[in-house]
Amino acid sequence: MEGQRTPEILDYRNENGHGWSFYKNDGVLRTIATTPEDDMEMIRKVQKFEFRDDDVVIVAYAKCGTHWLWEIVTMLRAGHSEYNKKTKRVAMLGPGKIEEVDELPSPRVLNSHLNFRHLPQKMVEKRIKTIFIMRNPKDVSVSTYFMLNGVNNIKYSFEGTCSEYLDLFLEGKAFGGSYADYVKDWLQVKQDHPDLPVLTLFYENLKKDPVKNIKTVADFIGLSVSDELCEQIAEACSFKKMRTADAELKEQVFNVSDFWKKGQQVVYRKGEIGDWKNWITVSENERFDDVIERAFEGTGIVFKYD
Repeated sequence: MEGQRTPEILDYRNENGHGWSFYKNDGVLRTIATTPEDDMEMIRKVQKFEFRDDDVVIVAYAKCGTHWLWEIVTMLRAGHSEYNKKTKRVAMLGPGKIEEVDELPSPRVLNSHLNFRHLPQKMVEKRIKTIFIMRNPKDVSVSTYFMLNGVNNIKYSFEGTCSEYLDLFLEGKAFGGSYADYVKDWLQVKQDHPDLPVLTLFYENLKKDPVKNIKTVADFIGLSVSDELCEQIAEACSFKKMRTADAELKEQVFNVSDFWKKGQQVVYRKGEIGDWKNWITVSENERFDDVIERAFEGTGIVFKYD
């Protein structure tokens, strides 16, 4: 890992000054939210994190269903459909207090947006059960835009238009880096480390047939569950009910009114498949198709856009 020298700062803001600066850490483009040194120190702490044998970790690019899946797996391991009062952020391998994650009681359901190379070093050795969820990039880009446009923190927020954000997204210069690179990195992990148990899910499949996919997740993590419980969890984890639970039941780890602009809180926005059609123009869609087709050529991945 790069850490002994000051990394090169890459300013990828557009001509209107919207966007972010980045640096590269072990070949991965990382957004500079604080400083490169702070980010590298965070990654070092995560890499030294000690997994427990019964840990499950959910990995995903932002806005691909991490909150949703974390609630599902947490309920499966608890054996009921009641909400955990904690949010997924308390169990996140990334920005935050890794020491508090270490203190969580077993069985832990962890989650991360980090690339594999930045996760705990013993992940493969301990054969940590990993659930990788992806979502069609058109909905990812639009959902991420509205989240970042609603943030009240200048280090994270994006004040440009949706079209400006789409340009940065397709160029791999969005806040979370390149979506295509992130997904392909995890596909490569599955090839390079066949002993690492990885379940791959698609957001759209989970949306269309939640009970079947919840049962698949349960089987993967070694749980024998009834169809009735899967149905109860699917109902509890419907978009509207999760949004209500987040607002009324969850213990927030930061002051929500300080983090979001007034009147906005877009962790749960719509959760729909195909909302991108309301924001991406015909010409932008043609460009999207061209970029995504070339980026994922040969991977076998076929995204569902409606």
